[in-house]
Amino acid sequence: MAKARGSMVAGLVTALVGAGLKVFADDVHPPVFEPGKLGMVLLILGIAELLYGFYRLAQGDRKA
Repeated sequence: MAKARGSMVAGLVTALVGAGLKVFADDVHPPVFEPGKLGMVLLILGIAELLYGFYRLAQGDRKA
């Protein structure tokens, strides 16, 4: 249960950071990377990890 909740928290934080980068730093263009694109990648990864946490939580309940 604790690992599932940890995955959910990490996914939520990653998704929030990604959404913040996408919304607030989309117009900034540093020479190395674009924060808007990085924000979108982090948002997708965060949602995937959040869904994986829900999956692990459901699997833990079924085994018990």
